Amino acid sequence: MSPKELAAHYEAKVFDTSEAAEKAGFVITETMSPRNTWNKASAAQAIMHKLLQLKQKGEASEIGLVLEGYGVSGCYKKPE
Repeated sequence: MSPKELAAHYEAKVFDTSEAAEKAGFVITETMSPRNTWNKASAAQAIMHKLLQLKQKGEASEIGLVLEGYGVSGCYKKPE
């Protein structure tokens, strides 16, 4: 599953840059820079797993992925 498909499956937002995510009120979590497309999908899955845990604990109201070039970052919005 590609990072965009993964985000759609879990109803997560997708951003092109960290700045866009921060402007939308999201907090950036970890960033991974895999060496190829296959590893980018694996990195996105690992990050998404951690974001889903935050959401289940109530520490995040929304979750998302930042897909910049060959890097992928997680992001979340704190509950109000």
